[in-house]
Formats: sequence, C-alpha cells, structure tokens
Amino acid sequence: MTITVAVLAIAGCSDEAPPAPSPEPNADGWVTRAGAPSARTEVAAGTLGGRIWVVGGMAESGRPQAEVAIYDPGTDAWSAGPALPEPVHHAAAAGDGRRLWVAGGYTGSQNRPTAAVRVIDSATGTWADGPALPSPRGAGALAWDGKRLLFAGGVGQDGLAGDVFALEGGNWRRIGELSPAREHLAAASDGAGTTWFLAGRLGGLDTNRAEVDVVVGDRVQRAGTVPTARGGVSGFAAPGLGGCVAGGEQPGGTFDTVECLTADGRATTLPPLRAGRHGLGAAALDGVAYVLLGGPDPGLTVSNTTQALRLSGR
Repeated sequence: MTITVAVLAIAGCSDEAPPAPSPEPNADGWVTRAGAPSARTEVAAGTLGGRIWVVGGMAESGRPQAEVAIYDPGTDAWSAGPALPEPVHHAAAAGDGRRLWVAGGYTGSQNRPTAAVRVIDSATGTWADGPALPSPRGAGALAWDGKRLLFAGGVGQDGLAGDVFALEGGNWRRIGELSPAREHLAAASDGAGTTWFLAGRLGGLDTNRAEVDVVVGDRVQRAGTVPTARGGVSGFAAPGLGGCVAGGEQPGGTFDTVECLTADGRATTLPPLRAGRHGLGAAALDGVAYVLLGGPDPGLTVSNTTQALRLSGR
C-alpha cells in the first residue's frame, strides 16, 4: 500500500529551526533555495561539516567538470570548494562525518568508467586518493552506513554491474549482489547500519526499474519496490520513512516524484518536486531534505536549482 504524506515547510511545525526563508514557498512542502553558482547535471552530492558538497557532473557543453560547490543550509548560500583532481561525471559521493568520499564515475572525452576514489578531510581541505574500487564503475551509488562505506551497481568495463562492496580496513570487500544489477540508481542510509539502493535502470531510458535492495550487515536483500520505476535518480534517508528516491528520467520527460521505502517494504509518497529533474544530487541534514542541480529534460540538460523539504516530525 502506498501512503501519501503532506510535509509542511513552515515555521512552528517542529522544534527545529526551519530552512532559511525562500522567495518561492510551495504549499505542498518543497521550497526553492539559492541557486548554485553554475548549472550542471549528473552530479554527486554528500554532506560534510553541516554543508552539502556538490561535485563534478557535466556542463551544458557536455564536458565533464571538476567543480565543487558547497551549499550551507544555515545561510542559504553557496561557496566554492577545492576542485576535484580530475573532471568526472556520474560519480557517487558520501560523507562519513569527517571526510567526503567520491567514488567512480566517467572521465575523459570517451566517458571511460574509473575506479578512482577521492577523499577530502575537513581538517585539511585537500583531496587525496582513497582505496580504488575493485574495478571501474560509472553511474553507481555510494552511502555511509555509520561504520563503513557501501558502493553498489553502475557500469563497468564489461557492462552492467550488480556488485555490492563494503570498504573496511582500507580494502573493498564484495558482500553481495543487487537484484537486479542496475545503473543510475540511488543510495541512502540511516547512518545506523541500514542502507537502501533504490530504483535505477538497465541501460536506456526505457529500461527503468523500481526495485529496492536493503543492506544490513553483510546481508543484501530485496525490500520491495517504489511505486515509480525510474533511473537517473538520487536519494536520501528520512526517519520513519526509510530510503527515499527523488527525480529521474524516461523517454517522455523527467520525474518530479519523491518516494520512500522502509526496510520492511512500506512505501510512502512525499510531495513532488517543483519540477522534474534527473542527474541531480540529494542529501538530508537536520530534518530537511535537499535536491540540487540536475537536468530538467531527458538527456543533456542542466540547471542550478536547489529545493528543500522539511522532514521533521514525519
């Protein structure tokens, strides 16, 4: 059964401070925040130091980017971060509380998948090489489960991949397989040991999937499906709702739907985005979900849009 939840983004609906004022409030819940310094798609996003880092992606020209832009929810303002060592798009990112990790993606003019993992420490502000993925992966997904990084899916040198890897003691270990193997999927974790890998696709825009796999410990299992099959998505976790997937694309357009699934298979539909997007980033901080940048139409389109949705009390 699918449950629709109305989430109010107004002052006084929780004990936490609301998002910074928005010039364009949405009665259904999402509000528009300050636009990013540049428009991009196929970005990766993760949290570090109470801010959201949006890394890499593609410009409207189609060129891969090394740009890093940092969004501060407290001030509703963007700043420039240290550029990546190499331009990359379709990478995956996650923060572990002290560091931000960026894994895989495509590099170069031929869109080659890479196994590179980059890590930046909040204390040094300098990118360094982390333990490389076992093999190159583009359009995979990454999450921090509270103790370790988990990477899953994507496209490798031999095509579609379904491996789920855990980074432990400086080494990646294969712990299972997605069902089915897929790319352009989303990852989300509650930071307390449960991680969701949501939706995705098998190849073209007409191969979208709705499956959700959940990882607890070394067990990878199907939790169910979200109501809408789509790829080109991003994800965040919400208390009581589980892993949530936002955006996506299909041949006829982009998705504005935001759907969540608990580890035991209960689906929830949140208010839709103000406009559909794919190749976007997503993160949740202090009871608020954010979606950032991405393409408003299928294929190579870009935006600098930022939106926020209060999740507190849901």
